[in-house]
Amino acid sequence: MKYLLPILFVFFVLSSCKKSNDVNPSATKSITKINNPLPSAPIDTDAFIHQITFSAPFQLVVTSVADAKLTMVYYEDVDVLIPNNGYTLSYALHLTEDFSKSSLAKLDYTTINEVGDVNFDWVDDNLNNVKDKTVTDTTVNNIAMKKISVNRQFTFTEDFATNEAAIAKQDSLYKLKTETISFSSYVYFTKTYPTTTMSAVIKYFKK
Repeated sequence: MKYLLPILFVFFVLSSCKKSNDVNPSATKSITKINNPLPSAPIDTDAFIHQITFSAPFQLVVTSVADAKLTMVYYEDVDVLIPNNGYTLSYALHLTEDFSKSSLAKLDYTTINEVGDVNFDWVDDNLNNVKDKTVTDTTVNNIAMKKISVNRQFTFTEDFATNEAAIAKQDSLYKLKTETISFSSYVYFTKTYPTTTMSAVIKYFKK
């Protein structure tokens, strides 16, 4: 018995040391969540600063009928955003409209330029030449950007055989909810940078 107690004591000490030195991987593993993962490849700074983004609400078209003519006035309302450096390093900032997915497609239209001339089926797509815009500073995802707000008027017309036919077409436009206008924009500065596109829903209203 007197030999058994010291042996048990040594066994207890050795067991305690082993437990204190054991490491439980599941208890000590640290997991870090990355909210903004790094890109898999280096960022092309030149392309990044010339990258266009858009902001646009619904696009308003106001309709009216006189005799047998339907007039549809489209009020363009779109914001083009570009990083400050890209805006500075640009010879031309282009914006084009595509009406192919709307009732405005294939119809003639007129616009009025900065000096008051009426243009037929044409509008200047180089925003550097357009005066119907405002340029302001803004921040998107902590990036300083220029916001170019473009507000132009396009007047479309369509002739019908009778006043009743023109009114019927006006009524049908008012019911449409899914038509869109597509916008495309790109920068030119010694070369043409990739084009960005987006679409906005049209809402027709009766005057």
